[in-house]
Amino acid sequence: MRWLQLSIKAPPEYVEPLTHLFNIHGEGSASVERLGGFNPDEGESPDPTAWVTIRGWLPLDPTTESRKTAIDVGVRLIRYLVDLPEIEELEVSDDEWRNQKFEPIKVGQNLIIVPRTARYDGKPSDVIIELEPGLAFGTGHHPTTLMCLEEIEKVVKPGDRFLDVGCGSGVLSIAALALGAKHTVGLDIDSDAVISSKANLSDAGFAERSTILAGSIPHQLVPKRGFDVVAANIAATVLIALAQPLIDSVSEEGVIITSGVLETRLDDVIAAFEAAGGQVDSSRKIEDWTATRFTRSSGSK
Repeated sequence: MRWLQLSIKAPPEYVEPLTHLFNIHGEGSASVERLGGFNPDEGESPDPTAWVTIRGWLPLDPTTESRKTAIDVGVRLIRYLVDLPEIEELEVSDDEWRNQKFEPIKVGQNLIIVPRTARYDGKPSDVIIELEPGLAFGTGHHPTTLMCLEEIEKVVKPGDRFLDVGCGSGVLSIAALALGAKHTVGLDIDSDAVISSKANLSDAGFAERSTILAGSIPHQLVPKRGFDVVAANIAATVLIALAQPLIDSVSEEGVIITSGVLETRLDDVIAAFEAAGGQVDSSRKIEDWTATRFTRSSGSK
């Protein structure tokens, strides 16, 4: 069978909508590739503003043109926000698709995201996360996901209970489990995300140590004070609305990691969490995006 490979270059903040567009109308997972040229072992890190390449694949069959049209419409809408180049097209065979080579990605100090198609000989300190190429190369390109993974690496301890609100692909839960978490729970209001997270956690070998639920918090299957680490990589408006149940979900000495917040909305999010009984432990930003760690304030119920 032959495939039509579609490729487009974009700033990192547009990776998530474009990969979602390619995944909905394409076949399999879209991939995201960034340039190398940096050495993590020397303290170097990738340029967070460098453009990346998103690739998707369509089967060459009677559905090809309708799929292409749907993707073109989505890209044209995104062009209202950013000047994107034209989509490039290339016909490839089954073997060419399956045998693509991608390089591992280092996130934080020891997290190494390795696509299953790649060979990696790491160091004893490496924490290996094996993912499908599309999922692996969607990880760490958007600043919010990158900061979440880095914060998870800092705070997750062996035996921890981990909650991911707005779990998407399930990659944050996969990282937490790889770092030693005892069990993870993920929630998402998107049914496709629920299906995707379950499949990705199963493929990563963590089906028995993870639970994926449809919906949000509060949730009858999400106990109050039941988690040592809670992650929520979602929009500021949603974080503000969920501040109280997020605070309620974390244990006495636990940590809440929030991301997906533009710097202009950070004060609003902090105010909502402080009103709910939380306090800022730390906050950082990449470009205009922020990630904040909250803990329970002393005396909060």
